[in-house]
Amino acid sequence: MSIMGLLQPGAVQVVNPKSRKVIGYAFSVETERGQLQRWLLFEHPHNMLDIEPPPEHMAQWSLSDWQSNVVDLWRPASFYVWAQADVYRYEDAFKQKTWAKIPPASRLPAPTYPDVGICDFQLDPTGGRLFQVLQQRAGARVFAPNESFEAAGVRLNAAMPVEAHGLAFVVNGLLDPASAEYWMLPAAYEPAGKSAAVAVKTGAQAAKSLQQFIDVANHGWGPGCTFVITGCINYCGERAPAAR
Repeated sequence: MSIMGLLQPGAVQVVNPKSRKVIGYAFSVETERGQLQRWLLFEHPHNMLDIEPPPEHMAQWSLSDWQSNVVDLWRPASFYVWAQADVYRYEDAFKQKTWAKIPPASRLPAPTYPDVGICDFQLDPTGGRLFQVLQQRAGARVFAPNESFEAAGVRLNAAMPVEAHGLAFVVNGLLDPASAEYWMLPAAYEPAGKSAAVAVKTGAQAAKSLQQFIDVANHGWGPGCTFVITGCINYCGERAPAAR
């Protein structure tokens, strides 16, 4: 299950794209490295979710509002995820190297895992799942066939009216104590939950390693793009976790 590379700060709503049922919420705050996200999911999304603006009563929530309401929002067997999203942009400098291309897997920065006192499990990204990230706005243009990732093995319907198409690679998932995610987001992408809905779904291609994902993602890497590395600590239980 994928979380999200980059969210609108504050609260957002998580929706099942088929039933249109609200299946949870998330809250994001900016950090020096990027974002610290907190996710409350009432059920497992099974690799398919839409991120939308929050309901009106949550639109102005602060972090303390979020934390004080988690117990009331909680349902038995819900999931709670702390996710630190570290953001790297095209031609940013990291360890004196600029990201004109996404670095090889062996030289990528390691995920940062939130220190919430639950798990210190670290991951070796040797296998995972590839996801498509699709963002649609009113009046969005249609991608031409040569603008898709089809040459790299990721097939996107050229008739789909999307304005931004990114990719994600996930190691482990919601049912594991910890997981890691790697997101390549294009220049046209807006933080999820800001205005346009963002859909995340399983891609047509299976990447067998983080390096295979990077090889695919580099086909779309260019000015304005963002690469996000997210370390997730995952909890599931009958009761809400302590507010952190």
